[in-house]
Amino acid sequence: MSNSNVSTALLLLFLLLIPLLGLSHAEEPAPLSMDVPIGALTLREAQRMALASSPSIEEALARIQASQAVLDQARSSLQPTANFYAGYRNQDSSLQPDWAPEVQVRDNLNISNVGIQANWLIFDGFSRRALILASQHGVKASEQILGETRRLLAEAVATAYYQAQLAVESMLIAQQNHIFNRALEKEADIRWQVGSIPEADKLNFSVRALQAGTDFIKEEQIFEIVTTVLAELMALPEAKLPEEMYPVRNEDGGTTRSIPSYEEEFSYALQNRPDLKALQSNIAALQENKKAKKGDYSPKVFLNGGFDYTKMTDIGAIDQEEHDAFAGLSLSWDLYKGGERLAKIREVDQIIRATRQQQQQMTLAIQSAIRQSIATVKATRIMSDRRKLSLALTARIRDHVEKAYRAGAATLTRLNEAQTDLVRASGAEAASRINYLLALQQLDAASSRILDGID
Repeated sequence: MSNSNVSTALLLLFLLLIPLLGLSHAEEPAPLSMDVPIGALTLREAQRMALASSPSIEEALARIQASQAVLDQARSSLQPTANFYAGYRNQDSSLQPDWAPEVQVRDNLNISNVGIQANWLIFDGFSRRALILASQHGVKASEQILGETRRLLAEAVATAYYQAQLAVESMLIAQQNHIFNRALEKEADIRWQVGSIPEADKLNFSVRALQAGTDFIKEEQIFEIVTTVLAELMALPEAKLPEEMYPVRNEDGGTTRSIPSYEEEFSYALQNRPDLKALQSNIAALQENKKAKKGDYSPKVFLNGGFDYTKMTDIGAIDQEEHDAFAGLSLSWDLYKGGERLAKIREVDQIIRATRQQQQQMTLAIQSAIRQSIATVKATRIMSDRRKLSLALTARIRDHVEKAYRAGAATLTRLNEAQTDLVRASGAEAASRINYLLALQQLDAASSRILDGID
């Protein structure tokens, strides 16, 4: 072999050994505390706090007050109006009658005027009454929007809450997996020291313990993210959830609850869904607005009266004062406005039509959401029961394999498989259990039962 070939082979061997050399000198990472964050906050408490403090709730309340103000404006049209006026002017007058062209009167005078006048619209084709009813329906729609805001907020809190619980369950699983592998690592180190097992068996447990720690860190990050979202929904200062307000660890909540029928839930939703009731109020308001537009075809009758005082000075050698008081009826009737009134009525008709289609689409969406939620509840409940049993069996298998491994009757590979199966079964059981609880909340949100018992 030539010198160049030998040099090339040595270089390749050195490059292959670099990772191994680095690995042999790898530093042991700092130990993890692996404290699982578990508090005393229940879902109902979290939802109640969110509904009491959320800015979105305050916004909806302000919109109700704004709608009430619109109603007060509409009601004010039933009352008479009064206005006060006053004025002063200097007037330069010139008079030359046609019947006496040789006569020309020119004078400069001062005129002062003050008075009060009242007007009362006593008939307008019932437009005012229709606008008042429309405003009342607008207030109802705003109140239903508040209910819809509360419904969506309660559902969002439930989603974040259960995501936090799932992260806690995953952290517990990673913690238990880490403890298991560290314990076996210590035993394996003793056996390796006496030469009964190869070093690879001891390193196997070290690697798996490190992986469990990495899994814990990942779930801890998820927990911090979802608790930040939860704190935001609850309107907590700086969007931070205090440790004492971490979610409780819910083991078997909701397992005794019976699954309702689709007909029962849909009937309840039709009567209680705030967004659907808000649309119904909007349609009613539009219908009243249409009546108000039709009122433009009718004459308007006013009752008016007032008092007027006028004083004119510097009229030659004399001053003049006038006092007037009046009262009477007046009528105005727009006979033709170029088709404007008919166009406004057609506009309202089309908005009503569009809103009815929106109502129909919302009804379909509610039906779909309830059917999907019931299907999800049924499936997750069955899966939760089955995975709970599977977890119990997998734990027993792992315990048997661990005893056999310690006795030398089972291989390391078999123990690794049994432990991996247990970790997966634990994760699947926790996920299915919490997904079942979340599915119940989503079903309650679809039917609007989610707000029951919170207030």
